[in-house]
Amino acid sequence: MNTLLAVDIGGTKTLLELSSLQGEVIVEQKFDSQQYASFDLLLGEFLAQKEIKQHTIVSACIGVAGPVVGKQAVVTNLPWVLDADELTQEFSIEHVHLCNDFEAVGHGIACLKDDEIEVLQEGEPDLSTPRAVIGAGTGLGQALMFPEKDDWKVVATEGGNVDFAPTDQKQILLLEHMMQRFGHVSYERIVSGVGLVTIYDFLRAYQQRDEDADLRQAMIDGDPAAAISQFALKQGNELAIEALDMFIKIYGAQAGNLALSVIPMAGLYIAGGIAAKNIERFQEAGFIEAFRSKGKMQNLVEKIPVYVILQPKVGLLGARLLAQQSVV
Repeated sequence: MNTLLAVDIGGTKTLLELSSLQGEVIVEQKFDSQQYASFDLLLGEFLAQKEIKQHTIVSACIGVAGPVVGKQAVVTNLPWVLDADELTQEFSIEHVHLCNDFEAVGHGIACLKDDEIEVLQEGEPDLSTPRAVIGAGTGLGQALMFPEKDDWKVVATEGGNVDFAPTDQKQILLLEHMMQRFGHVSYERIVSGVGLVTIYDFLRAYQQRDEDADLRQAMIDGDPAAAISQFALKQGNELAIEALDMFIKIYGAQAGNLALSVIPMAGLYIAGGIAAKNIERFQEAGFIEAFRSKGKMQNLVEKIPVYVILQPKVGLLGARLLAQQSVV
């Protein structure tokens, strides 16, 4: 049976999906990216499974969390380098397309249902203008979308790596703290899972606050960013709440910066697990307030629709759509 392969590579996890040419899912599997020295090893393990070996993959689209140049891609937060021609030959796949993971997210928006999108700001939608996508996870992805006939042309960017610009005194101190540690400080250093942890540690040291021992243990035992979010939302931990709120405010400011760069009156979309998992906190004032706080441009950004994507597999949906298009 001829099939499609869709892949969404992230710094933490990699999702793979085998589907029919019509898009019906046959197998879907999640892998821990950090456990593999290369993508080839991970893909080889996936394809070696008995239920997969019986299928012929005619088209694959691989969304990569990192820059894609020609037929090569480098994963920003992993020591992985992908080459489309080498993957085609090694795994006998007829066609392999590499794209930035947020290019895949951009295409995946077309596959979303109404209940998979949450409105943060109604704005004044105009579908004849661009869209923009931003999303924090292991890193901070961004993409631009331009209307093209009855579809959208998606342009990947590395805009998450632009210089961080603090907007209040405490953020200035955060910048100074991070410059001492890293030298260059990008938004991705802050608006990401590891960035939330950095903010928490900074606030604890800056304010000389006592730390909840249970929270620290949860950070050690599992995902530290998820632990901070959980203790903020469910345990009411004051330091965790302050860290999450500062994170959300900086996230909103950078989303506003992106909005000013492209004026996406067709909508600015927020992807990534952090926003979806903390949607109630994002619905409160901090994010939109920071998004709108653009001085003389405030009236403009108030008109831009802002949406949160709740579907965690939007990148995989977009990769499948791109794989399908190559065999049509």
